[in-house]
Amino acid sequence: MQPAAQSYFKTQVSTTSQGDLVVMLFDAAVKFLVTAKVGLSEGDMAGKGIAVSRTLDILNELTSTLNMEKGGELAVNLRSLYTFCSNHLVRANLKKDPAMIDEVIKVLTGIRSAYAEISVLPEAREAAACTAAGRRVAAGGSASRIPVGAFASAGGFTAPARGRAGAEAYRKSAL
Repeated sequence: MQPAAQSYFKTQVSTTSQGDLVVMLFDAAVKFLVTAKVGLSEGDMAGKGIAVSRTLDILNELTSTLNMEKGGELAVNLRSLYTFCSNHLVRANLKKDPAMIDEVIKVLTGIRSAYAEISVLPEAREAAACTAAGRRVAAGGSASRIPVGAFASAGGFTAPARGRAGAEAYRKSAL
């Protein structure tokens, strides 16, 4: 990747909200899975393997950013879903089964839709801003109406994709 493009992606990752980054990671994962299916149908096993590997990287990033303490049952359920998707994707890759890839796409698309809806709520944006600034949302503040663990900064995640691994996963998705 050219230095100007790397600079652009670094700026985009560092200036995007946590919720939007999560949605972007899901978009990239689905894009890679579609690419994997195309590679499979065209006999491009190397391309399929690379796309599956990139999706697994994103799933690992999403799993690693779960905040199991604050996220409670939701974080546990998300971890189970991400683990299911990873395991199912590995089996789909080995079996060269596009239907199994479709199943993973369906799960990830559903979770992505939920994050997209939540991330635009004013309460979620306020919670994200407070978390980014290192402050807690005051009791009774609007962000306290968000179910615990429902959004990244409200307890379900730590700062996703802000680290090197997340930025790398997002950068790869834009290639």
